[in-house]
Amino acid sequence: MLGFAIHTSSPQLGLMLSGTDADGNTVERHQVWDLGRDVSSQLHIKMVEFISPYSWQDLSFIAVAKGPGGFTGTRVGVVAARTLAQQLQIPLFGVSSLAALAAQASADDDIDTSKEIAVELAAKRDAVYGAIFQVQANESLLCTQTVSVMPLVEWQAFIKAWPQPLHQLKAAAGSGIAESVTGVMKIASQSWQRGERPDWSTVIPFYGQHPVKR
Repeated sequence: MLGFAIHTSSPQLGLMLSGTDADGNTVERHQVWDLGRDVSSQLHIKMVEFISPYSWQDLSFIAVAKGPGGFTGTRVGVVAARTLAQQLQIPLFGVSSLAALAAQASADDDIDTSKEIAVELAAKRDAVYGAIFQVQANESLLCTQTVSVMPLVEWQAFIKAWPQPLHQLKAAAGSGIAESVTGVMKIASQSWQRGERPDWSTVIPFYGQHPVKR
């Protein structure tokens, strides 16, 4: 089983390969590029270079960060993942960008996973995307507060009133988010191990906010 993860919901590009190849070798590597506006033009090139020496046919599944995040980057990544999964006829896992950040953080030994993780991602117009996750005994994530966008002051009041102690995780939209491609892969691999095999058509980008204020 060899999985391939894509993260483009910020100006960065994150890619990851994880699993076991046909010869039984363990594969575990990821890389992040600061591409800015060049994500769309460089994505295919970087994917082909990164996946080498393997081919697309070696993949068992694909995973992609589906947002929230930047409109163009999120769309480009999801479209590329959907196209690959459809052509290869393999499962596609769409992972919330906030869940990916929580999954990445939960692998940190300094994180107290007995506490729920409140993930805050900067959005436009003084708002944030927010969600709360609980790490389960099997290391999977349970979303106890669904992803939503709200004014920062409302989010701060919301988590202050939360009945249990929280580990607060804050991320700026363009700072290190693509590193959480490891979280995308972790969630997708857990889903794969549980026997889930989602079709490419089920993965829809979640932009969070309309790019133009109405």
